[in-house]
Amino acid sequence: MVAVIEEKESAGAAQYIEFKVCRSPTDPDRILGSWRFSAGGLVATVIDQSRLGTTVETEFRHVLDCADQHGIPFVWVNDPDELFPPFNRP
Repeated sequence: MVAVIEEKESAGAAQYIEFKVCRSPTDPDRILGSWRFSAGGLVATVIDQSRLGTTVETEFRHVLDCADQHGIPFVWVNDPDELFPPFNRP
């Protein structure tokens, strides 16, 4: 099971995927979520990532599924403006 954390320090030395939350630059009423999961050394390979034009809720479910499938124990929600608070997450 994947744990959702609000601070990256909560992951300690464990691997995590960062889920960034921001307002859409073209529609300030729309909240977006972006993330990318890469693996590898100096030349990282993108395993999966957010898709353009999808809602923050859809991307949040997608990042949790990706983390679960790849054994990543944490998803860090990087949301300094509190646009996607825990009580609004699916």
